[in-house]
Amino acid sequence: MWKILVVDDNQNNCDLICEILAGIAECDVAMNGKKALEIYKASLGAVRKYDMILLDIAMPEMDGIEVLNRIRSDEERKGVGVGKGISIIMVTAYREPFLDAFNGGCDDYIVKPVFPDELIRKIRNKLS
Repeated sequence: MWKILVVDDNQNNCDLICEILAGIAECDVAMNGKKALEIYKASLGAVRKYDMILLDIAMPEMDGIEVLNRIRSDEERKGVGVGKGISIIMVTAYREPFLDAFNGGCDDYIVKPVFPDELIRKIRNKLS
């Protein structure tokens, strides 16, 4: 079973994603980018780290692009090569910022509404 951090400022979206993934992943939730970054950094010293982050773009405190950029910058400082860091899939209602997300180093992109088969397929593609 994978360990996934679900980041979205809408509780219903978090609940839906966690329900979709109930059989294949243990999910933790962060309701904003700042909290997501705190949870992710705290997990780096844990025995069991996150396999993936599902990250919304438009959020309070810190948006998903900023979270993505900070994680990738931190990985780069630690010598983690491109494509070797934590898998990050952007899950957002916005089609516009997908280039910013890919330029920032996301692994994939899902436009809401989230369809269970698509989400599971993309996760399996990155983690299997």
